[in-house]
Amino acid sequence: MIVLASALPSPVAGQEYRDVAAEAGLSVETGTGGPEKNHIAESTGTGVAVLDYDQDGLPDLYFPNAPSWDDPEGAWQARSGVLYRNEGGRRFSDVTEAAGIVTDAYGQGAVSADFDGDGFPDLYVTALGPNLLFRNNGDGTFSEVGERAGVAHPGWSIGAVFLDADGDRTLDLFVANYIETDEPAIRAGRRTRRWRGRVSVLDGPRGLVPQANRFFRGRGDGTFEDASDASGIGAVPARYSMGAVALDFDDDGDQDIFVANDSGPNDMLENRGGVFRDAGLFAGVALSADGATQGSMGVAAADADEDGLPDLVVTNFAHDHYAFYQGVGPSLFLEDAVGAGMATATFRPLGWGALFFDAENDGDLDVAFANGHLYPQVEDDPALGETYVQPDQLFLRDGRTYRAGTLGPPVRSSRGMALIDVEADGQWEIAVANQDDVPTLWARNTPAEGSWIRLRLVDPGGERDAVGARVTLASPRQSRWQRAGGSYASDSERILHFGLGSLGDSEAQPVEIEVRWPDGLTENHGAIAARRTWLLRRGSAPVALPPP
Repeated sequence: MIVLASALPSPVAGQEYRDVAAEAGLSVETGTGGPEKNHIAESTGTGVAVLDYDQDGLPDLYFPNAPSWDDPEGAWQARSGVLYRNEGGRRFSDVTEAAGIVTDAYGQGAVSADFDGDGFPDLYVTALGPNLLFRNNGDGTFSEVGERAGVAHPGWSIGAVFLDADGDRTLDLFVANYIETDEPAIRAGRRTRRWRGRVSVLDGPRGLVPQANRFFRGRGDGTFEDASDASGIGAVPARYSMGAVALDFDDDGDQDIFVANDSGPNDMLENRGGVFRDAGLFAGVALSADGATQGSMGVAAADADEDGLPDLVVTNFAHDHYAFYQGVGPSLFLEDAVGAGMATATFRPLGWGALFFDAENDGDLDVAFANGHLYPQVEDDPALGETYVQPDQLFLRDGRTYRAGTLGPPVRSSRGMALIDVEADGQWEIAVANQDDVPTLWARNTPAEGSWIRLRLVDPGGERDAVGARVTLASPRQSRWQRAGGSYASDSERILHFGLGSLGDSEAQPVEIEVRWPDGLTENHGAIAARRTWLLRRGSAPVALPPP
């Protein structure tokens, strides 16, 4: 039987979240462009990245930023991206200047990884203009090395993922690009289209020139080479690419890449020994269930139904429901947002960030979406019944379907979204970047009742973050993959979190896990106690980390 979500979802009982950003000290406004949004580059917004830059056990936050202006002819007012240090007690401080990370870039997204293998997470920032690579100096400061490292791509980039594509235990970098544009074109932007035949809105992306995606292969010495052509990425037709995520969709042990494309078919870049081809149509993820292209923005990947196969959720433009691609076999997906209970509740919103996570620590993967319209002008005509600010959504898994609810208030025009366990206490919070507004930090009003474990993976002999590794729990059976980049222009905390439900008298009993490292080596551990964070270092016994 198909279960449909309510068309006007209300908060799910017992799962209300509240915004704690103000009391946490997240106070800097981020966004892109002027208030009228005359050019598409002014409305794509920004993402958010989570990284423990000072390695104190508490995750920190980075929000990219872009210039603003009062009118198209006025001066551009630079707005730097913001690095917030987690001070503990759910408090953050702005350390942007002290960390040497002040920029005037037209920032879009961010992803963190230890690209040089020194044990400190670095930060890659996508932008309209040269992208930035901030190398962590290990002393609380960063140095911008994008050009020197070979990844200062000068186009308009939004999403990015780090992965080891060729199995050489060195990180590579995929960058999703959008359209060809520059400052004069943005200044000359005019609202020449009609939204639903009623209000004048910005142009694009259809009719604008798409920009090809790029692939940078790591050399192992802290630098990269542009291997877009050699890797096959350059042969994939240029599309309006936004979100991206790495996953092993064909279960052959290497990392493939899904790309969410706006107003065009999505890509599934199948990895064949470090060379890619687009298998989106064959895999069933290029189009909607009706065989149509969609305006895709963000993506999340996980084994939502615990069958060992990855599933995907993809956010789309307004008046077109978000996609739920269920993995039904290696290399094959079935789009079934209706059967999953997501179609009706996601039809009217315009979606950006997307996350799979266990909100209740019950062992089921729930879903969150960041929503917000592209056009401020939709509010000029009340007959449209549209709003520029839109509630973020939470879908709780209930058996084989999802129950829809909303997060908030407040309601903003949201863009990027990432997971962060602010206090490392086994409770996920959700960080959201909003368009021309301060961030949102969604936190539960009361702790989830279920038990949990958190795992931090380290591969000291290879790529330290072990991106591409997979951890499987024996009971209740669950799988998680180690990733760097996803959602919309964002990157969640590099922690694998498992909800365990109510263990009752067996609360202290060990949990059995299997770790499949990126090169295929498998290790099994049977002494993992619940309600702790464990360090899993390849070749060593698990170590329980003390609370930060």
